[in-house]
Amino acid sequence: MCGINGFNFSDVEKIKKMMSMTASRGPDANGIFKNNNITLSHNRLSIIDLSREANQPFTDDYLTITFNGEIYNYKELKEKLILKGHKFKTNSDTEVIVKLYKEYEDKSFNMLSGIFAIAIWDENYQKLKLIRDIVGVKPLYYYHNVNEKKFYFSSLIKPIIKNKDNNGLNERALNQYANFWHNDLSETIFKDVHKVQPGELITFHKNKIDKKKILNFNFVYNVTNPKTEIERIFSKQFVSDVPVALSLSGGVDSNLIFSIMSKKLNKKFKTYSVGFKNGSNFDADTAENNSKLLNFENERVDISSSDFIENIEKIVEIMEEPVGNQNSIANYILSKRINEKVLFTGDGGDEIFTGYDKYKSIYLLSNFKKLGFIKNLNFFSKKNSDRLKFNNSKEYYLSFSEANLMNDQKDYINKFSKITSQDLNFYHDIKNEDPVLNNVMFMDLQTWIQNDSLARNDKLFMDSGIEVRVPFLDHKIIEKFLFMSEHKKINFFKSNKPFIRKLFGKELANLTRKKQGFNSPFASWLQNELFDFAKEILSKEYHNAEKYLNYENINKFINRHKDDKKNSYLLWSLIVLQIFFKKYNFN
Repeated sequence: MCGINGFNFSDVEKIKKMMSMTASRGPDANGIFKNNNITLSHNRLSIIDLSREANQPFTDDYLTITFNGEIYNYKELKEKLILKGHKFKTNSDTEVIVKLYKEYEDKSFNMLSGIFAIAIWDENYQKLKLIRDIVGVKPLYYYHNVNEKKFYFSSLIKPIIKNKDNNGLNERALNQYANFWHNDLSETIFKDVHKVQPGELITFHKNKIDKKKILNFNFVYNVTNPKTEIERIFSKQFVSDVPVALSLSGGVDSNLIFSIMSKKLNKKFKTYSVGFKNGSNFDADTAENNSKLLNFENERVDISSSDFIENIEKIVEIMEEPVGNQNSIANYILSKRINEKVLFTGDGGDEIFTGYDKYKSIYLLSNFKKLGFIKNLNFFSKKNSDRLKFNNSKEYYLSFSEANLMNDQKDYINKFSKITSQDLNFYHDIKNEDPVLNNVMFMDLQTWIQNDSLARNDKLFMDSGIEVRVPFLDHKIIEKFLFMSEHKKINFFKSNKPFIRKLFGKELANLTRKKQGFNSPFASWLQNELFDFAKEILSKEYHNAEKYLNYENINKFINRHKDDKKNSYLLWSLIVLQIFFKKYNFN
């Protein structure tokens, strides 16, 4: 993984300043390419082909690339290119991308399997190409000043906004945060700074931007030998020329990766687990036991309330956009303890293989709706009876969206507007003819997984020079298993993820326990050791953003929480938002 930057003119001092802001993403090497029409930079985290020859920006004839990510199938692609007469001077995936583009141009991006954010400058056509992997594992941002004829891109938002005169707040994105505790728009919370969408190709040429969705999911509805396929796809991600590690919990997802890694990797690796002082330690205890069972070293990281006080402001700064997820504390503290450059996590397993109870409810309700059963009976609660009236998947998605379920935000966040199903747009299309459950899971992948889970993984770990890989979110896993029959995904008489539990029953038998969830003791901390800290942060004295926040109501909310743990998730999201406002001086 790396940090990439660039713009469409020549300025070495400006690119050096941008590079300094992405330096933590690539501490092993850095480089600059420039001519009269382009300046590119690269901060390198060396993982595949550690030689200097593989440093970037990498030029091959008229093409220059700066690239963040890993291409898991680069060896197979290299063999095909050699048969076509291409010669290679490195063993890197970077050179494979360039020569593949030289051979197939835009079609080459469909051949890549991996996680990536790529910028390619074509000197012959004077075109800059930007593309991001189809799942959105790797971030990529851009800003176009049409009047000044300037175009900037970066792995991070900060290098871009430092080159903008006016960094106004995008209130539509703020309302997204108020509804979902993250921003699902293509535009960031900073006006005019955009995300390259997952699977989107941006072409910049003669002061114009052309946008095209070039990567699409090709879903399969029935997989032969699914166990073999999962092991094969996971194993492709294990490619690395440096030591790797695993974030291990007590659940199915990370332990399945643990089982496959221990069998396929052919070398020892370290596991890490997270616990909480004065909190739930089920995950950490189980992970320690499982590591001992398979004879692997485990390091346990215990997190305290003081870690929150000492690091929350830094975490908000690193995240750039507000993300109201309490697990960011665990992500950040863990990132400071890991010595390896590559960390595997189980993110996405719940969303692919039905790890949440809400999926059972959606399956049940949508099928009763489809079959026309018990519409007029008081069999369900009023809320679920109302859900039987839904007409599309988006309504189910919103109804079961954790933050959007609430209405309390309007009391604390000014200009709050409840987002409805008519407001929702998804970059990868949702088809009404597909089963509701599968559609909702696909929506989860395009929203909170992309803009919360993956955003935290990338920014908080890459700030310490650690690449996070997510085998369950390999695009081939998504294509082959997300849209399999929903009847295979749900069993009301067994634990969640029945398909994966049955498939890998032998491997998981001694490793997993009943799902507990990964929950911090934040609610209790806020009643005690964090109470005064929260009051201080959420006050006008800390920062006055009364245009956006109602401090009188927030103060009452904090006091109520001390008595009855009112809503720690909302309280966390308000703390994050207030720190964000102060950091970027939004009043």
